[in-house]
Amino acid sequence: MEVNNDILSDYIDYCYQQLNHEFINCNIRKSDAIYLYQRFKCRIVPQRVRGINEANGFQVPEHFQEAYESIKADIVAGSDLRKYQSRNLKKLDYDDDILSHWGIQHFHLSNDVESDGFVSRTGDLLFIHFTNSTAYILGIFNHRSWCNLDLIEVLHRNWPEHMSKFKMNSGMSPLTETNYKTLRKKSGNANIVVEDGTEYIAPGMGVSSNGAPIQATFNSDKLKFMFNSYFEAIVNNLEQILNYSAESRELSEITIGLELNGELRDFVFVVKETGFRFTIPS
Repeated sequence: MEVNNDILSDYIDYCYQQLNHEFINCNIRKSDAIYLYQRFKCRIVPQRVRGINEANGFQVPEHFQEAYESIKADIVAGSDLRKYQSRNLKKLDYDDDILSHWGIQHFHLSNDVESDGFVSRTGDLLFIHFTNSTAYILGIFNHRSWCNLDLIEVLHRNWPEHMSKFKMNSGMSPLTETNYKTLRKKSGNANIVVEDGTEYIAPGMGVSSNGAPIQATFNSDKLKFMFNSYFEAIVNNLEQILNYSAESRELSEITIGLELNGELRDFVFVVKETGFRFTIPS
């Protein structure tokens, strides 16, 4: 039986549709859809339930207290957090430098949702480092804090066990905030040395030459490799799969496609000629 592979092309179609849903008339080439969609996803906090850890000594000014409690409630509930983020999310080619380099999100501290779905802008911002399970609340800083080394110091002093996976020992000299500002303008990457001499690779993993997060390229390549591996596994286990689909077994040629099950956060594969669907255990 000949087995055709539509898995990657179906995922490209999915990414293209998602981008056109997010960005009206985004006018992109379909061949770029996977990378651009992963680039967009790098800016978004994935919706999942998380715990909250606050830095020692963190205090919220009274006039931000109500907004902060709302943000915490949305984090704990696994709600969509985009409304607190920058309006630049509406731009397809937007890259958040502090997120790309240091893995730190910044939220506006307001409950007033405006007509475009974003909350009112605030001069001071809440800075948060997210993992899949936890939101590490670093503090409230002003709009000029994109290269403020105190942010990494807060991570280092409060959660050394979490930061240990970013530790390096290249022997580099400490850089200043001005150094990092200069590097970011040139899409340059650099480790961070904190006050006690501990060195970390940038928790956001840095950017490529176009200023976009390296993670977007990595995720794109990883997905392509993964889909090719899935197809290979399907071909190698075709007999077992067809045991559950007598209708598919009777064909001389089948095409394996992909459907995305957002509810289960899982990939669903389909024999396009018969509509038979199946998943592959991870």
